[in-house]
Amino acid sequence: MSRSSRRLQVVTNSFKITGLPNRTYFQYDAIEPEIKNALRRIEVFERLQNHSQPRIFTPKVIYDSDAIAYSSHVLSFGNSATFEVNMSDRAPTPRSIVKVTIKRVDASIIDFEDLRRLIEGATTSMTPRATIALNLLQLILRQAPNLKYANNVKAFFCREAGSKSLGGGLEIFKGFFQSVRPALKSLLVNVDTSCGVIYQDGPMIEVILSFLGTSHPRALNIDSNSPDWSKLKHFFKSIFVTFTHRKGKKKIASLVPRAGSVEFEREKDGVTERTTIQAYFRETYNISLKYPDALGVELGRGTIVPVELCIVAPNQRYTRKLPQELTKKMVDFTSEKPKARLDAIQRGIRGAGSVLDYNSSVFVRDAGMQISPSPTIIDGKVLSTPPMQYRPGSQPLIPKFGAWNAVNQQFFQPRSIAKWAIVDYSPNPSRDRPANERFVTMLGKNCQKLAIPPPQVYMNGNGGNVVEDLKQAARQATGHESQQPDLILVILPSSAAEIRFSVKQHGDVRTGVVTQCVRVDKIARANDQYCNNVAMKINAKLGGVNAVPQSRILAELAKQPFIIMGADVGHPSPGVFDQPSVASLVWSYDPQAMCYEAFTSIQPPRFEPIEHLHAMVKKAIKDFGRPPSRIIFFRDGLSEGEYAKVAEKEIQDIKGAVDAIWSERSVTLPKPTLTFIVVGKRHHVRFFPQSDQDADKSGNCPAGFVADQGIGNPIAKDYYLQSHGGLLGTSRPSHYVVIRDENFANNVDNLQELSFALCHSYARATRSVSIPAPVYYLVCGRAKFHFRPDLRYDDSSASVASGGSTFDIRKWQAGFKGPHEKMSKKMFYM
Repeated sequence: MSRSSRRLQVVTNSFKITGLPNRTYFQYDAIEPEIKNALRRIEVFERLQNHSQPRIFTPKVIYDSDAIAYSSHVLSFGNSATFEVNMSDRAPTPRSIVKVTIKRVDASIIDFEDLRRLIEGATTSMTPRATIALNLLQLILRQAPNLKYANNVKAFFCREAGSKSLGGGLEIFKGFFQSVRPALKSLLVNVDTSCGVIYQDGPMIEVILSFLGTSHPRALNIDSNSPDWSKLKHFFKSIFVTFTHRKGKKKIASLVPRAGSVEFEREKDGVTERTTIQAYFRETYNISLKYPDALGVELGRGTIVPVELCIVAPNQRYTRKLPQELTKKMVDFTSEKPKARLDAIQRGIRGAGSVLDYNSSVFVRDAGMQISPSPTIIDGKVLSTPPMQYRPGSQPLIPKFGAWNAVNQQFFQPRSIAKWAIVDYSPNPSRDRPANERFVTMLGKNCQKLAIPPPQVYMNGNGGNVVEDLKQAARQATGHESQQPDLILVILPSSAAEIRFSVKQHGDVRTGVVTQCVRVDKIARANDQYCNNVAMKINAKLGGVNAVPQSRILAELAKQPFIIMGADVGHPSPGVFDQPSVASLVWSYDPQAMCYEAFTSIQPPRFEPIEHLHAMVKKAIKDFGRPPSRIIFFRDGLSEGEYAKVAEKEIQDIKGAVDAIWSERSVTLPKPTLTFIVVGKRHHVRFFPQSDQDADKSGNCPAGFVADQGIGNPIAKDYYLQSHGGLLGTSRPSHYVVIRDENFANNVDNLQELSFALCHSYARATRSVSIPAPVYYLVCGRAKFHFRPDLRYDDSSASVASGGSTFDIRKWQAGFKGPHEKMSKKMFYM
């Protein structure tokens, strides 16, 4: 432990599992042809066990909702059997029967010996048998609640845990995430509160009116040429409805306007006749439609049902991107202070009838497992906070609760501005001009360390041709047709995505002029703190250094040339297959590791390894200018299942790039040593102080809290670091997994101190951030500014969820252009 840290015991949301199953399980393939929906597959398998063949399936078989089942005994039918499952409570019909084939997988007997040896520390590898056993334990715990509630396999959501209407035909349900995790000498289940967006259930008319934001039934008479029609069809496609006039549940194929008037042919008394939907329901069901001109639901095989007879089935997850206007409601509902979150978890796990009542689960009982109702307490430590050095020679600032006040401080390395211009796109320039000029004056006072003179140009843009506006501002500021000012400040309306796109593409890609956008609603109430934040971005974009954390480990590294790298891959939205993934690499080029150059590359969608990492690292080392002695590589975005495979490939790429440089340039110095660390935030481990005295002002553990024992991986060198101060809700620590360490001899204290220091070096903040700055810089997210506008990158409405078989990477590579050469050694992506 570092001499500058202090010990701290905390509660974690992990619960000990006792009694690993002492029996073997047998694996079966469960084949349900033509059923693509996971919830429907679960329904079929549940009906097979409880209604069709309860004698065969006792004790209950565990089903993974896809194609695998596990049984604690050999099923009596032998190696294979096909069952006909009647999905109706009435007499079977050809349409109500689903055939399910269960087939024994030869030699697939699952026991828990390898997993037991892993936990006890008798082995240092996660064997395939241990992996299968761990996956089976996950299924055992999740099986009971996933049969009852809406879920995404790992988490389930239910009204009992709390719910709220979001509007727009949607609700949000609280729920619980569960994951079995091995630790040294213990097996834990990580339980966390979660949330899921659910389709509003009940009469479909009410759901439609909620979606349209109206209460008047006239809105149901919507026509197919209405701008809301395609949105409505997209929203309801593939969700399940039940009916008021008959039993059954069906999936919506499409919607039809004015359903009551739709004509179709039918056989009646041996005669083919034409009739309407309205007449059919009156004659067949004695139902007179209240809204005959309203839209209707089209089911499979062309069946149409009037919307007033449809009921949206409960517990259906909304898996698309949540509309922007509903996001704030969701955040407000789900943000819980640490005490409230821990209380909710404990209520969910304790006592008979609780949502997570493991004692009542037939699957848990059959396995002989027990889960402690009390959360685990672990030992941790709080790292010493690095002081922040501004102007050399000035008194360093000591962060408190993960933050510091930099007003009236001078930057560590300021960049001067000779000429700059302002282009104002305010909705009402004449009205907004006084407030905007007040902001510019205040910004200048806060930027004295930047040596900012008054702007040479202050002009109103018309928004019709943003590029021409920026060119005109540059000409007037410099007096030359081809020269650019140091900075163009652009004042935007509250919502101006298209203008901002044009500004960034013009500045970052085409001309190499630094641009800074501000919003008119923000600058109207600007204060010194806001102006200081803008100044920090401007200085970093111009190549300056705002402040440097004073860290022992950074000072040690600086004795020889070193590079810190951060890498990530950004993927298209869920369901989008015709847009590429974007990989980014940032690397430090200054002695303090505060300034980072950025590279971006395009690769096939959802391909996680960085395809062109070899070339990117090679170029970084070349541009660094001198042979580095050390490389510290932080990799963001990898899930646990990807660590080994992706890291192996990327370590080879890094080593290969070094070998190539040393060979091409005949370098005689030793090759740099490599530390490769995966940084993850996609997990549910949380820490809770045991008392108010141990907490920060938000009720969270203090910034710098580290847990490296008690819940860590039994075979990996890993630690959890909560590097930031709490704001809203419960803070999420970051999980660091050290894949390779050739620099610090696996001294975890040094690695933790370095990680914490780099969380203080994010150039646009006066607070520590949740992950080290080189992986916090969201370079992937700025890729949209580098594609041709006609490609409509990052626009999910322009994409086709087609499976990706026709994806053309060449089109995207041809339509992508990197930053202008003048942006070299400037953090334009801030």
